Formats: sequence, C-alpha cells, structure tokens
Amino acid sequence: MLSYLLLVGLMLLVMLVAVVGFFRLGRSIDRILEDNYKSVVAAQNMKEALERMDSAATFHLAGQTAKARQQYQENHVRFERAYQIETKNITEAGEQEISDDLGRRFFRYRTDLERFQSARPPLSATAARERYLGTLQPQFAAVKQRTQDILDLNQAAILRADRRAKADARAAALLSVGIAAAAVLFGLGLAWRNIGALMNPLVSLTRQAEQIGAGHLNQRIEVRRNDEIGLLASTFNQMAERLQEWRKVEAEHLQRAERMSDAALENLYDPVIVTDAAGRVAYLNRAAAGLFGPDAGARGRPASEVVREPRLATAIGRAVGQEETSAEEGEAALISFDKVSVDSEPRVYRLRASPMRGENGIHLGAVAVLEDVTYQQELDRLKTEFIGVASHELRTPVTSLLLGVQLLQEGAVGTLTDTQREVVGALRQDLQRLERMMRDLLDLTRLEAGATPPRFEVVAPAELIGEAVEAVAAQSRAKGIVIKNEGYQNAPEVRADRGQIGRVLVNLLSNALRHTPSGGSVKVTTEIMDGEGAVRFAVRDTGAGIPPEYLSHIFERFVQVPGATRGGAGLGLSIAQTIVRAHGGKLYADSEVGSGSTFAFTLPTAGAPITAAVSKDQ
Repeated sequence: MLSYLLLVGLMLLVMLVAVVGFFRLGRSIDRILEDNYKSVVAAQNMKEALERMDSAATFHLAGQTAKARQQYQENHVRFERAYQIETKNITEAGEQEISDDLGRRFFRYRTDLERFQSARPPLSATAARERYLGTLQPQFAAVKQRTQDILDLNQAAILRADRRAKADARAAALLSVGIAAAAVLFGLGLAWRNIGALMNPLVSLTRQAEQIGAGHLNQRIEVRRNDEIGLLASTFNQMAERLQEWRKVEAEHLQRAERMSDAALENLYDPVIVTDAAGRVAYLNRAAAGLFGPDAGARGRPASEVVREPRLATAIGRAVGQEETSAEEGEAALISFDKVSVDSEPRVYRLRASPMRGENGIHLGAVAVLEDVTYQQELDRLKTEFIGVASHELRTPVTSLLLGVQLLQEGAVGTLTDTQREVVGALRQDLQRLERMMRDLLDLTRLEAGATPPRFEVVAPAELIGEAVEAVAAQSRAKGIVIKNEGYQNAPEVRADRGQIGRVLVNLLSNALRHTPSGGSVKVTTEIMDGEGAVRFAVRDTGAGIPPEYLSHIFERFVQVPGATRGGAGLGLSIAQTIVRAHGGKLYADSEVGSGSTFAFTLPTAGAPITAAVSKDQ
C-alpha cells in the first residue's frame, strides 16, 4: 500500500507541473487575444470597408449612383465601428499616433467622397474621373496604408507573444518529462517486486479463463485462495454459469426470431427471391413460388434458370456479381408477367434487387423484391386516356373561340372600344395559352401511349445542335443573350428521331433563354460517355437557378418553379423526358441557386443497342 501511495504522489506531482504549465500557456494566449487580436480584426474590417467605399466611388463613376450611395452608407459606418474598437484597444508603442493619424486621414477622405457623390450640379464624366484619380484615390491609398500599419504592428506583437508562449510550453514540457521519467523508473522497480508474487497464480487463472472464453462454458477455474485472486476465480465461475444460461435463452430467442422472419417473408404479398453468393436460389416465398414454381424445386438452382425473365435475371446477376443495387424508376423498372396463375390476369411488378452483406461486409448473396404495381399502372393508363380524350374534345370549341375572338379584333361585327379591345386581347392570349397546353397534352399522351414512336435515323450530334440553335436564334437576339455552340464536332453519330430530339433541344434552349437575364449566355455542349456507348448533350445557362426543393419535381406535369418566368403550362420538360426515354437515354438536371442550371440528356450511339422506356401498349 505504501508503494502505491508513493506512485500516486508522483503522479499527482506530474499532473501538478503539467497543469501549472497549461495555466501559464493559457494566460499567454489570453494576453494575445486581449491585447492584439481585437486590433487585428478591427484593422482587417477597416481595410475591407475602405475597399468597399472605393468600389462605391467607382460605381458612381459608372453611373450607378443609387448603388454607390447604398454601398458607401453601409461601409463608412462599418469602418467607424471598427475604428472605435481600435481606439479603445491601444496596446503597443506608437499605435496611438498611427490611430490618431488614421482618424484624421479618414475624416478628410470621407468628406471628399461625400462631396464627390453629392456634387450639385453633378460632375461631368471627365471631371469626375479627374477628381477620383487626383484626390480620392491618393487619399484612399494613404488611409489604407495607415490601416495596414496598425495591422502590421499588432501582428508583430502577436508573433512576439507567440514565441514567449512557445518558450513557456517547452520549459513546462521538459520539467514534466523529467518528473515523469523518475516516476516511470520508480514504478518499474515496484512492478518487478510484485510480479513474482502475482504471476504464478495468474498464469493458472489465465489458462482456465481462456478455455471459458473459447466457448467451453462447462469449464471451472480451480484456484483455492482467500485473496483477491481467489475472489476473481470465484467470479469467473459464476460468470461462466450465467453465460451458459444466457446462451440457452439466446438460442431460443434466435430460433423464435428465425421462425418469425420466415413466416413474415412467406406471407408477404410481394414475391421475394433470395440467392446465395454464387447466384443460386436460397429461398422463394409463397408469392414468388406462384410465379416461378415451388421453392423445393428451385433451391440450389441458378437464379437465371428459375426466374425465366431476362431483366430480373440480369438484375440478380448484377447484385450478386458486381454488388450493385437495381432500383430504377419509371417504366424501365417494370416487369410484366402474362399470367400468375391459370385464372388470373396479367400482372406488372416493379423490380428491386440489392446485394446482401454480413456484419463484416462479407458478401452473402442478393435479395430481389417484385412490388405489384398493376393497379397503379391501370390508374395511370386511365388517367392518360382521360387527358387525351378531354384535350381532343376541347380543341374544337377552343378553336372556335379563337376564331370568334379574332373576328372581334378585326372588327367583323363592329368597331370595338379601347376597353373592349383590351378585354378581347386578354381573352385571345388566354385561349392561345389553353390551345398550346392542349396540344402539349395531346403530344404527351401520344408519346406515352406509343402512338408516335421515334423514327430512328443515324444523325451527327453537331447537326442536331446546329438546327436547334438556329431555331431559337431570333429569341436569343431579342433578349441580347449569346448562345455558345461548343458541341464536339467529331462526336460519334447517334441513332435518333431528328424531329423529336430537335424538339427536346429547342425546349431546353427556350427554357434557358427564358430564365437567363439579358446580357447572359447559354452554352450547348456534347460529351462522349466512355464505356456507356452514348453521347451526352448539355444546355447550361447563367440564370437564377432552381431551388433544391423543386429540382426533383421539374420533370413532372404542370410543375413550375415559383417566381420563375412564366412561359408555358409546365409540360415541356415532361414531354422531353418521355422522348429521351423512348430513345433509350436519360434526362436529368443540375442547378445551383444564383449560378444557373444545366439540363443534360444522353443518346445511344449509332452502334449501341436501344433500350427504350416505353409503355406496355407500345
């Protein structure tokens, strides 16, 4: 006990020395923060405010007087606030003189800048430039230099304080190391003395404990002593008995959980296929057995032989071999089965296939789930048919209304007053917008129903882009927006419907022009997708961008971003996505608020296979 008390005393001494060193180092850091850091931050803020005030002067030269006054008002207050902090934190020799000189120079600069901005009558462009270059710019440079002098003075003081703190830390570290080394030597001596008395019984205790740790819970430690080691042996024996009881309880729980898991999978409405790491079927639930045959006959056989559906077999193979998840959206993820049983109707399922991994990341196999979406597909079909019929039936009365409005505007039924012409003009605009929306709806329903399949031909990407850019050239010139055609001239030819893909490009370019302010730019590019057998078309604008909460919904029907420029009914992107899917490609968007948006889609090259996402009717 005495030897341990000595060790504790040495440890306390080491801790005391270290704590004292830490407190000294903390006081040094506090001095740096209290004495100089406030002045450094204030000087940096003053420099930044000065630069903004100088920018306000240049804005005034450029004719942006309102923006110049606003920026000046914001930043001269910011400068004076930082200057007040500096004047109350004078800590270095000579800093008071520099601070006073800075205040005088800033007062003169601020007075001349205010006269420059509020001159009556306003100065001519030449006089304003001469006043800025001859008076304001030298004053700005002088004030900025005095601000830099304060910054340099306090930074130098911080460096000196930092060196002092490092010296204190080194001294405390050396003292702590010395005392710690003495404590280690003393502890080694005590340990050597005590090891002999403890080692022999501990070796025996360890051997028997290893047997228990290896799972031999029927083993008991035979050490008959009345000291702490004997108490430890007795505790180990009690632990072994309890572990043996808990093992039995856990085995019962595990068996119950396995039975519940099997029952849940077996009674699940959706078909479930489980494979091992070699791709052989390990389990089929009742719904899957109704599709592919009894579970007993399927177990152990390759999944490709059991499922007899190419896309499902491919998804399972990818999850097993490449450990990739197959969870596509839209028509590409749907699988149809003509009949689940003799008297049943055809069913449509959405495929989900995922790899299974163990606790240590070991690949165990794959699980595929087929979600029954037959009812949703039927609802989508009925909705599409209703929209198509309604749009078709409404075209005739809308056309008649347009004709009647046109006759009214032309004075066929008499001269209209100004108020009447205004009302009729508004009616015509609304009817034209309604006609465009119905036309888009009809096109969308025809595309989704497969009534207008693509007429494929081999075409160069540069031709598609050139025709689309030419189609929107007048719109870009009217808004003063430059379209940069950076399409890769040697990009491989693609297999596409020239008219439909042209419509997609024109829609994307029109949207980009509509949401880009005058003076901006729109860039069109192409890129070869190595390893995918596809070409990527991209349209990039410099507009306001799309908020993240709307980015995932912009391809849905009638979706328009709040605050964006109104130009249609929100069907253009939905139509474009349907066309691109029918070509076997993908349409997606990327946007950042304030930096613009990029809409891109891929098309397979002429030699690549087409896997179009089309409806079942097509």
